[in-house]
This record gives sequence, structure tokens and C-alpha cells, in this order.
Amino acid sequence: MIFNNKINTMFFLAVTSLFTAQKKEISLSKFPDDKVMVVAHRGDWREAPENSVWAIKKAIEKGVDMAEIDLAMTKDSILILMHDNTIDRTTTGKGKPSDFTLEEIKKMNLRDGLGVETQMKVPTLEEVLELSDGKILLNLDKGFDYIKQVYPLVKKRNMLDQILFKGHEAYAEFNSKYGDIKKDIHYMPIIRLGSESDLKNITEYLKNYKVYGFEFTIGKTEKNLINFKEIRAKKVKVWVNSLWPHHNAGNNDDKVLDNPKVYDWYIDKGVNIIQTDRPKELILFLKNKNLFY
Repeated sequence: MIFNNKINTMFFLAVTSLFTAQKKEISLSKFPDDKVMVVAHRGDWREAPENSVWAIKKAIEKGVDMAEIDLAMTKDSILILMHDNTIDRTTTGKGKPSDFTLEEIKKMNLRDGLGVETQMKVPTLEEVLELSDGKILLNLDKGFDYIKQVYPLVKKRNMLDQILFKGHEAYAEFNSKYGDIKKDIHYMPIIRLGSESDLKNITEYLKNYKVYGFEFTIGKTEKNLINFKEIRAKKVKVWVNSLWPHHNAGNNDDKVLDNPKVYDWYIDKGVNIIQTDRPKELILFLKNKNLFY
């Protein structure tokens, strides 16, 4: 009996150790460079309203690495999640987020992807930070529009290593506006291939600042494609969206249901961050390639 108890205890410890070892760190700085980061666009919006608490919960359930979310501000200066300039499409209300106080917006309901009213509410950034901390990374679209509010909020929660900012600024403008915090944050410039000024931005950032990565918009063809592997060699990540054809030379999510090998294009090109509208399919593909963290 004692012998059996020892065996059971050893088995339990071995299993516990295995699961502990497999638990991934929710950290931008420690994310493996040889794995591909999966980013859920506006959360997992196919299973819950976009930019909702449940869209993020569903992304967490699937093991998604990062949720991309959009920020807006209410009339009483509270940061909420909202993509559009108005609340018309995604809620039961009408108007701009800045037309309403948080209390008024909380009386409205979110709509799902078909436009059907749900019982879910518009979340605040604070509510989402509380939910995501230690569970999923966040990419704040439009985060720099409200950086004076966002930065202290994230810093106070000790979550700077879980938040990725991005923007279109050239390095000189970025440094002028955000030079006092640039060493504290993870930042990713957005680059439109085919734009000479944007190509110059790559050089300027690499020369002057440790960027986390670059987000590239490629166009509908590979005409303007550059060698991403040269950028990867500098320990900088390469982000490409799989959302719509103009992001990725036509290698978009809609094709994946018929042909999962569409995602091979990203791997072959050296992409190691993919923002997707189909996180389940992308994660399955990456697991089969041993590329999922």
C-alpha cells in the first residue's frame, strides 16, 4: 500500500511538472523567435461580438497568443473597446463613442457579426486588462491615440511586457512624441510595401531603435515584396495579416477552409506573427508544423 502511494505521488508530481513546463509565459520579450505568434483580430469575433470580453475569453480558450483590440474614448474620458468611429454597427446605439458617458454606453448591447443583438456590453480597457493579465497578450490598435491615458494604466498594472503598441509614424516623429517612454514599451511600426517613405522608415527604425517587429501590408500581389528573412536575422519579428487579400498577396484566411496550405506561404516568407480571423485553423496548422508556442 505504501509502495503504491509512493508510485501515485511520483506520477502526480511528474504530470504536474509536465503541465507546468508546458505552460507558456505571457510575455512579449520571452516569446520564442522560432515560433509563430497567433493574433486574433478584434478577439475571436466569430464566436462572440468583436472587441468584447467574450471575444477575448474565446481567444484565451483556444490558446491564442495575442488579441488585437481597438480603443475609443467616451464623453467622460473612459477608454473602451470600439473599432468604428461610431457605435452604430456593433451596438444597439447610434452616434460616436464620445457622444455618451460610460454609464450610457453600458445600457446598450453589443451586436454579433451578423448584426444580431446580444446581451453583452461594451467593455472598458481596464476590464480587458484585468481579464487578459497573465492569460493573453494584447495589441492596442489606436493605442497611441490615447497614449497619455494608456501608458500609465498599463504601467501601473506592471503589464508593459504584455502590451504591443503600433503606429504609422516615421522614426523622427515617433522619437519626438514618445522618446521619454520608448524604452519602456514594445512598439511596432506599420509599413506599406511599395511606399518609398515607408521603406525608408525600416532603415531609420533599425538604425535608431529596438523595435519589436514590423507590421507589413504587402498588396494584392508580390510585386513589392521584400526579403523578410533579412529582417528576422536582426532579431526583429515580422507581422503580416492573413485577413484580406491586399494584406498578403492574396494568401488570405478565406482560402484556408479549402486549402490549409495557404499558411505555408507565411512560413516560407519568414513571417512569425500572423493576425487572423480564423485562429482555430491557424493554430491547428502551426501545431502540425511544430511552430505553435
